[in-house]
Amino acid sequence: MKVIVPLDEQAGQSSKISEHVGSAPFYAIADIELDSFEIIANDCMHNYHGQCNPPDFFSKLGASTLLCHGIEAGAVHKFQKMGIAVYMTAIATTLEEALSLFKRGTLKKVSPQDACHGHACH
Repeated sequence: MKVIVPLDEQAGQSSKISEHVGSAPFYAIADIELDSFEIIANDCMHNYHGQCNPPDFFSKLGASTLLCHGIEAGAVHKFQKMGIAVYMTAIATTLEEALSLFKRGTLKKVSPQDACHGHACH
């Protein structure tokens, strides 16, 4: 199972989770079965809003799950259509914490109804 986590920095397991999915500078791609991860740069970070398609990009990477701090309802719907489940990282601030909480099954799966309705929610 591949899990994507948007990151603000490239600092290994201590990398801070980004507040935004599409404009995060980096993404961690974690393979839960292999207990490994890699961090890649977000090549779409500086494009105009709406030009990139993170759900399609993540799907091509083989991801089945996205862990994030906050996400809009429309984006949740798009990820779900691509077969990618979305979970809120809750109190986790680093990649290591988010993956640990996910592996323990303590993160909340998000539906479009639970998602953000503006930037003030996260």
